[in-house]
Amino acid sequence: MSQTIIVTGAAGGIGSAICRGLAHDGHRVVVGDYDGEGAERLAWDLGKEALAVTVDVGDPASVQKMVEAALDRFGVIDVLLNGAGIMPRHPVKDISEEEWDRVLRINLKGVFLCSQMVARHMTERKEGRIISITSGRGIAGAPGAAHYAASKAGVIAFTKSLAIELAPDNVLVNAIAPGVTDTPMSQAGYTEEERQKRKALSPLLGGYTPVEEIVGLVRYLISDVTRSVTGQVFLLKTP
Repeated sequence: MSQTIIVTGAAGGIGSAICRGLAHDGHRVVVGDYDGEGAERLAWDLGKEALAVTVDVGDPASVQKMVEAALDRFGVIDVLLNGAGIMPRHPVKDISEEEWDRVLRINLKGVFLCSQMVARHMTERKEGRIISITSGRGIAGAPGAAHYAASKAGVIAFTKSLAIELAPDNVLVNAIAPGVTDTPMSQAGYTEEERQKRKALSPLLGGYTPVEEIVGLVRYLISDVTRSVTGQVFLLKTP
């Protein structure tokens, strides 16, 4: 059955793969990204059942506009996929307060704002699903990116808390924690030699998490066979 799905961070490597997979399955996709031009290009590729929205997930007014645009166009929001995120790399001693705040604003506050506003609609309907992309680094830590790891650990705790709150309203809340993926954000700061070495490894041994596995897990979590799965974090590699 076709569903209306908001994807944030949709123009990025993981987000765009998810959007393409969902559109291929016949779902209506709201392509949300801070990069409005990238969102427009992707929505054009996906076809008439896709809607591009420029959104700053850390800004309540911007998130509200995205939610309203989705409801105006499609009348319902069945699924929210929180995929927006950034990962600058600096050791703790070199992280500025401004950079710390920016990472937490996008990676954690953004998940809160999008989930909060969509949950208001879903709880009225007594149905819905919220899926957030977190990271194995939110469990194991990330030397050189402690602010990123802290934000992703926060997403895990928020997911589990929200799942308990929304369970009475039949809104399921889960998270996916990929390992390192072969996408531009994950590859920033690595040399081509380092990238190729990781590419040769199994995901269980530190190699890349295939983006197709993430897409497949999203498909599973929005399907009819997961009507009682909530509050879970699906780790796609060992920490």
